[in-house]
Amino acid sequence: MLRQRFKSSASGAKALLGFASAVVLLGAITATPALADIKIGFQVPLTGPAATDGKSAQIAGEMAVEDINAAGGVLGQKVQLVTYDDQAKSDQAIFTANKLIGEDGVKLVVNGSYSASGRAAAPVFQKAGVVMISAYGVHPDITRAGDFMFRLVHLGPPQGAATALYVGQTLKLKRISVITMDNDYGQATMDGFVGASSKYGIEVVNKYSYSLKDRQFGSIVASVKRDNADGVYATGYFFTGGPLVAQLRAAGITIPIIGSQAFDSEKFIEIAGPAAEGTYIIDSFDRERKDEALQKFFAGFKQRAGYAPEGVAAITYSAFKLMADGIKRANSTEPKKVRDALAATKDFPLLEGNMNGFNSLHEIIMPIHVNEIKDGKFKPAGEIDDLNAFAPPEK
Repeated sequence: MLRQRFKSSASGAKALLGFASAVVLLGAITATPALADIKIGFQVPLTGPAATDGKSAQIAGEMAVEDINAAGGVLGQKVQLVTYDDQAKSDQAIFTANKLIGEDGVKLVVNGSYSASGRAAAPVFQKAGVVMISAYGVHPDITRAGDFMFRLVHLGPPQGAATALYVGQTLKLKRISVITMDNDYGQATMDGFVGASSKYGIEVVNKYSYSLKDRQFGSIVASVKRDNADGVYATGYFFTGGPLVAQLRAAGITIPIIGSQAFDSEKFIEIAGPAAEGTYIIDSFDRERKDEALQKFFAGFKQRAGYAPEGVAAITYSAFKLMADGIKRANSTEPKKVRDALAATKDFPLLEGNMNGFNSLHEIIMPIHVNEIKDGKFKPAGEIDDLNAFAPPEK
């Protein structure tokens, strides 16, 4: 009996050991953490004077992440958007950059804000080894901060140089009055235009500046009337460009008006009204391009936002898709590997068209599209494809 009990005890011990092993094994399986989400930081102006552009950028960024995740994510992981309002202010850009790095542990960022914010945040991210794509900030200092910085919009001076080419060779205008917003964006773009103007036989007959807060341009308009120019080149945003163009036309000025990239918004047409007709916009995007991704984005954005997407929305969406593609090609979220993959980008399909790639300073290389307002709509008015004429600086 004793022996039998011993055998039974031994069998029980084996059974108990087997059960325990199974529990340990099951625990090991269930305790294995699921792959963490890939965090991508997002700085965007949701309050302050740039909030309208910020809202569009935010919607576009959210749409991009949703589309990426719906297609299976990246490397088997979902993308998590970590968004902060930088108010388009330098101090807030620095503050939120440090939060993304220190509190959120973010290693990859899309900056969907204006130049002042982007150039303030760039050194912070560079020092921390965080990859940043500036969607539409044009100031040269953004990419000069270091090799983790990328820009997906044409740099301000090349935008201006391309404008000079178009004005001189396509529109064949020779005497231009230049009206510039006195911030990073306006100054950088104007510098490019003025610097290249003589190459295309253009005389800059006068230069005027105004502030972000200005909406009344009476003194500038009066002076432009006396300039005897045959065209006006204006830099600024849609909310300044709209009143400016309306007041120029109301004063009887009928010469062509060429607007900078940030005029690219249906709100510009709403503000300027009939005066918007005939305005050229440089570095816009072709809304009529036969591209399935573009048309899907256009319809989805309009349904969600209640208005059609503008340039900042399209380029912000593209920035997230490019970041995801860089992660995929790097087969890693490690910033140095993602940086190297992005730097090697060739012929990537953006919503605005195919980009050729990046140069050594991580500035985008691609043709510049031009729109003209006709019958209250953006209509294609050509493409500036002489890449050497507006080549961005190298390292």
